[in-house]
Amino acid sequence: MRVGVFHPGTQHSWQTAVGFQNAGLLAWYATSVFYDPARWPYKLARYLPRKMSDRLNHEFRRRQYAPLNPAKVRQFGLWEWSEVLLRRIGRHALAEHCNEHGNRAFCKQVVRLIEREPVDILWGFNTSSLEVFQWARKRGIRCVLDQTIGHPAAQNQVMFQERERHPEFFIDSYRPLDQACIDRQNAEVAEADLVVVGSEFCASTMVENGCDPKKVLVVHYGYDESVFPAQPPQRSRSGNRPVQYLFAGEIGPRKGVAYLLQAFENVPADKVQLTLVGRLAIPATTFKRYEDRVRYVPQVPRSEMARFFTEADCFVFPSLFEGSAIVLYEACGAGLGIIQTDRCGDGVRSAENGCVLKEISIQALTSAIESVASDPGLCERWQSASWAMRKERTWADYRQRIVNLALQVSH
Repeated sequence: MRVGVFHPGTQHSWQTAVGFQNAGLLAWYATSVFYDPARWPYKLARYLPRKMSDRLNHEFRRRQYAPLNPAKVRQFGLWEWSEVLLRRIGRHALAEHCNEHGNRAFCKQVVRLIEREPVDILWGFNTSSLEVFQWARKRGIRCVLDQTIGHPAAQNQVMFQERERHPEFFIDSYRPLDQACIDRQNAEVAEADLVVVGSEFCASTMVENGCDPKKVLVVHYGYDESVFPAQPPQRSRSGNRPVQYLFAGEIGPRKGVAYLLQAFENVPADKVQLTLVGRLAIPATTFKRYEDRVRYVPQVPRSEMARFFTEADCFVFPSLFEGSAIVLYEACGAGLGIIQTDRCGDGVRSAENGCVLKEISIQALTSAIESVASDPGLCERWQSASWAMRKERTWADYRQRIVNLALQVSH
């Protein structure tokens, strides 16, 4: 059996590809950008002044994953480079335009790749699989859609309500997902033999919007055990120091940032402190109101995130809409307590390693934050429970599950 995995960006596609690679099933992994110092444009860094070369290499290495054999990688990435650049300079609307057109161009390239290097199973990702699946199904190739977020119609509904509540947290370029996007999603689902999602919440949004329940399968994600500690981090609340909270991800409305920033404003700084790591996706004028109350770190490569988790006491993630947040698994990998909503994925289990908010509100989140600050033993119990369950939440477990799944699909 030969499996082709394709994704114009990253998400967890590297882990999917490595899972099939380690099982001897990966024919190729197609993407837009993957760092290989032996290829252009990555070789460009060799010929630049040292300071510029270091900066460029640091940026390139954001798209590098050592366990994935570069010989298995097929790249075609002009649109992705354009999208990344536009997002970096704040041109989000143009970046979305590049993403839409880039996904279609990427699909055409993948079809040509399959003609050159045939496969038995295709593993694609939402928004970038439709044309590939349409071509492949006519030729008897099995198609798996990896749905990384809930259905776009459900997302629009959630975001419409949020914009009504907190309009000041939305950037001017924000637009709901249009009907063409929703139609494309529905067509991808129709063409897929199987739709794999990361959480029960994500599955529910797909079924509620017309996906056959028999087609949907939940496969939980994981954390990279190679970059997280093998021993429990030493954390002490000696001297009544503030509880160190961490949020990681895009700092925008969908992630519940309006609730997060206002909740921390309600609790004294000598009791709790918050570090935000990720790309800022709210207006600068709105963030300025809260910037003295938080520590802000712009987005960093995922390989460098482990230290932020190990330095924290508790992870807080009040997201309004997800597929399944990988950061929850990383919080477990670092032995952190977790505060989350019921729309994030598989972080808190049976209330042992944290709490799932009963409602998404500033009051509920403030109460959860304060409960940890007032009871040091609570956070320590959460941390111990996360550490105890970390071994069943690794990417290694995920990789084995998807290989087993592919073997079932092939029959």
